[in-house]
Amino acid sequence: MNKITPQAGLSDSWIRCSTNYNLDPAARWETRLLSAPELRFVSSRTRLLIQHALPEMERLHSLVMTLGFTVMLADANGIVLSRQTSREDLTGCRRWGFQAGALWDEENAGTNSIGTCLQEKKPVMVLQNQHWRLCFRNLTGIAAPLYNASGKLAGVLNICSFAGNDIMPFSGLLMETMITTARQIEERLFRQFFPNETIITLGLAAESSTPLVALDRDGHVRGATHSSRVRMHWPDGELEHLPALMNFLDSEDELSFRKAEVHVIRSALATTQGNVSAAARTLGISRSTLHRKIKALNLPI
Repeated sequence: MNKITPQAGLSDSWIRCSTNYNLDPAARWETRLLSAPELRFVSSRTRLLIQHALPEMERLHSLVMTLGFTVMLADANGIVLSRQTSREDLTGCRRWGFQAGALWDEENAGTNSIGTCLQEKKPVMVLQNQHWRLCFRNLTGIAAPLYNASGKLAGVLNICSFAGNDIMPFSGLLMETMITTARQIEERLFRQFFPNETIITLGLAAESSTPLVALDRDGHVRGATHSSRVRMHWPDGELEHLPALMNFLDSEDELSFRKAEVHVIRSALATTQGNVSAAARTLGISRSTLHRKIKALNLPI
């Protein structure tokens, strides 16, 4: 087996393992498992995530099972909530901790797809010797973050294999499949949380989050996905303080991100009588950022 060095993004994980966690890569590792009552408690708190992820996990497993992958869903603490695997892989899954209740946070397990994805908050791929622990040298993992309807990190979708297979020829395809599945889970959660609002998109998806916004009948923002919040510089949580995104919505016209951003800034400036500093506070961004946006969009002030 050829020596694999950490890819971009994993180097930071190795530094954390060495300096922050003081993990010995050669030390013996045992899976940390929650007790049955602890797992029931965690599962009850993540019920909606599990419910909406399961259909997508089943579909994903049907695509990757022939490559020896197990599909897992973990919460924001790295606790495995659910698993999809083949019958012939059950023994290996128990041995490696690919099961509900197993803890795969980076601080204890070292560099791994679930724990490192939670730390980096972006899709990651960890191949064999890229793992910090030497005992994981045959493992392969790919993970994508999952966000809830409030834009907060809710967990991780993960595929992992202990077969030691070379997946490099189709690693890009696997990563894109993971990201697409994560988006579908996020959209399921978002639409379930806002069943009566109008859902619009602000443009192309970024990584595992789609830029969706939920509007009430008056055009006020009631919710936004993680990607939308990043693009519009909106905070996590409730968004009642935002000005109306649109005065009306023509369902036959596609809403572009630029038009949406122009309308938000104009509404904020109108609400604050042209006070840029106050408008910036309303939008949750800095005054300098708002000035740059106004200049880039050629808006009068």
